[in-house]
Amino acid sequence: MGSKSDTSHHIKALPTALRAMSAMGFDPAECLTGTGLRQRDLENSKDIPFTLEQEFRFHRNLLALTDNPMLGLLLGREYQLESYGLLGYAFMSAPTLRQAMIVIRNYGPLTFTLFDVSFLVESGRGKLRFSPDIAIPPDLLTYYVDRDLTAAVSGGHNAVRQPLQPIQIQLMHSGDHQRELYERHFSCPVTFSAPASELQIDAAVLDETLPMGDSETSAMCQQQCRLLLARMRAGSTYVDKVRQLIVARPGYFPDIDYVAEKLNMTSRTLRRKLCREGSCYQDILAEVRYQLAQEYLATSTLPLEEISILLGYSAPGNFSNAFKRWHGSSPRDFRRMERGTPGL
Repeated sequence: MGSKSDTSHHIKALPTALRAMSAMGFDPAECLTGTGLRQRDLENSKDIPFTLEQEFRFHRNLLALTDNPMLGLLLGREYQLESYGLLGYAFMSAPTLRQAMIVIRNYGPLTFTLFDVSFLVESGRGKLRFSPDIAIPPDLLTYYVDRDLTAAVSGGHNAVRQPLQPIQIQLMHSGDHQRELYERHFSCPVTFSAPASELQIDAAVLDETLPMGDSETSAMCQQQCRLLLARMRAGSTYVDKVRQLIVARPGYFPDIDYVAEKLNMTSRTLRRKLCREGSCYQDILAEVRYQLAQEYLATSTLPLEEISILLGYSAPGNFSNAFKRWHGSSPRDFRRMERGTPGL
């Protein structure tokens, strides 16, 4: 997934934690001490800057107020899929649990975790893995690991037919001699001091359908997730700016004249600027289409005809030919491989 370039959206995780702390009898103002934030700031946090230092101070406050080193296990239960906005809806509307896990893999930076998120299938197990990414202070590592693994296990219970039952949990911290507590909490064996944290489930449940599965809704939510990621990662290059404008409207792929106008320049000027960055408009457009095509094929059950329309092609044959040029195999073969091969 790569390192996160922007964690400012993590401010959206604070209201959930504050509600839980309030229910335990703690004053929200005390929870926010030293962060430079007030509770009313969180009601419309879109344009409020939020740094890692503020986030760390907030969580240290919670640990100090509760004097509970296991606080992450409690707060993790509060993060339901709805807490994650578009990402949560993309997960809930995925046709199967496997495809929902791929959504999390593709859009991990839209969660509130500071770990790098991946998903793979091996040895008959689906593994949602949280690997080291951003440096987390040692005094907060247990809290973050416990919160994120608990949220992974319990957060999606509204989206699945049966509660997710892990068969193994791996944690990156030592557990502080609390194996019995952790195994009771997760209802499965737990290993500690692992190089990465993992939620492991039986791969046999991955292809069960989700009750709110809707391929078209999931596809549209995912394109909006891609737009959010593009905004988070937007750099100062014109390639970045063009890519962000291309994904801004699901199912619509603008021409260079439209994009140039949005950037307040002529298409000739934009071509020149992209050329200086070693790119061109058609290459960027093809890259975006290819990435979206892979996601639609892997995470939805949309027919190829509908995917070709979402990608702006006039006929399915044109889409299939383009995908073969990009990937070397047909869209049908790619979809089969993504769903049937261990190591997704």
